[in-house]
Amino acid sequence: MGGEGQVDAFAATAPLVSIDALASSADARDRVVVEHAAALFLERGIADVKMTDIAEAAGMGVATLYRHHSTKTNLVILVGTYLWSVINVRIRTLVESDEFLALDGSSRLSTLLEEYCQTYAAHSDFVRFVDEFDHLALVEHVSPAELAGYGAEVDSFYVMFEDAYLLGRQDGSITREVDFPVFYRAVAHALMGIAEKLERGEIIPSDDFSNGIEELGYVVRMAHALLAPQSL
Repeated sequence: MGGEGQVDAFAATAPLVSIDALASSADARDRVVVEHAAALFLERGIADVKMTDIAEAAGMGVATLYRHHSTKTNLVILVGTYLWSVINVRIRTLVESDEFLALDGSSRLSTLLEEYCQTYAAHSDFVRFVDEFDHLALVEHVSPAELAGYGAEVDSFYVMFEDAYLLGRQDGSITREVDFPVFYRAVAHALMGIAEKLERGEIIPSDDFSNGIEELGYVVRMAHALLAPQSL
């Protein structure tokens, strides 16, 4: 594909959580709580982490934790928002790099899709968290207002992908016009759906995930073929 191997600015395999245990201000302490909670959720899963575990990891009493975060669900939402923001910052570093900016629109779009694949493949714990997060939001009937910040982080990726698509249409590297919002959702949901299946593991023999990572690659290649068939 056009973007494969062309940009090294984004380290998809780097750890998602980096805890600053020396933070002293109120805002910084709150960030440390979120980072410790994130590390625990990624390691154990949402259901197996208690508020007492988070308080202990963050070095505070559970009563203090509850004063700042009244429910575990509220803290899960903050963690989800934080984790997507980490990925968002990394991808923005990619799209602002000279190497990326030198690519045509089609190659930019392929590179972004490949970064999705690499991130999901390298961080199965994050993929599991997203799966558990979605289930929790449905079961707990979390309101759209409560999910506004989380949704904004997830939706922010769309602009970067759309910019690449529009550039490709302008520079001729993307030859087929599509309903891009629908295209983007279809590809994003397909990639995450496959990644979640891979993380859960095989349930029946025909699942056969022996080439599971390649399945993600096929989605990227099919998406690229749809937009620029003559370039393959």
